[in-house]
Amino acid sequence: MSPAALRLGELSIEGWSRAGEETWFRVHPPGLGFDAGRGAAALVGARDLFLTHGHLDHALGVPWLLSQRKLQRAGATRVVCPRGVAADLRDFVAAAERLEGVEYVHEIVELAAGERVEVARDLAVEAFEVDHVVPGLGYHLVRRRHRLRPELRDLPGAAIARLRAEGRSVEEEHEEIWLSYTGDTGPGVFTSAPKLPDSRVLLIECTFLGERTRQRGGLYGHLHLDDLVAHADRLSRCEAIVLFHLSRRHAGGELERAVARLLPALAPRVHVLVPEPA
Repeated sequence: MSPAALRLGELSIEGWSRAGEETWFRVHPPGLGFDAGRGAAALVGARDLFLTHGHLDHALGVPWLLSQRKLQRAGATRVVCPRGVAADLRDFVAAAERLEGVEYVHEIVELAAGERVEVARDLAVEAFEVDHVVPGLGYHLVRRRHRLRPELRDLPGAAIARLRAEGRSVEEEHEEIWLSYTGDTGPGVFTSAPKLPDSRVLLIECTFLGERTRQRGGLYGHLHLDDLVAHADRLSRCEAIVLFHLSRRHAGGELERAVARLLPALAPRVHVLVPEPA
């Protein structure tokens, strides 16, 4: 299977996700990785990798990526993970180093919900709490931007230029959530991560749909399409919603048809990210 690719304004998203098989994404800018899958070549160029939790369909590829970056002399890798995962992840990576007889050039950074990591000059990643069956985090990609101060917005350009020439500050910094990535989560994320609806691009799992699987989401810490329907009004603020992690019980077309039927107002901005046959 080949990874899917999306272009959403200035953002480019490449990835592969099937529940229980593999999940990973590469996001440009700044080129970071979200989850490692079983080891994807597209992630080898990522200096920063953000791991949501320790299930192997998301985390198995971490040592392989570190090994490849070592082999290709790609420089140090920063692996960011939930605090409750860090000790076992260090052991996992250390075992791989012993097997290979090498030392990877890497740093494992532990985060808790609300903490941030800088990833570029005007970009940071902020962790938020998710609702899964093992310790996990989701991540907001936060962009800092500058805009004209409110009291100056009615002034002509020449007047603003004069203020700049005088050394006056004419801009203020503000932040926006450019993208949010949930990893695996149940519906409790809508409470634990209240800023999700403020994301311009929301990369959110949707594992189940239909009545037969209605109870499985809560049982395994995943989202059912009905959970998104219940929060449709709040999600209407997002410019784009990308659904991933579909169960093998369902086909991508089945989810697309269900979105059109149950989320008609949101459907034009919903993208179903399902791997395509190679």
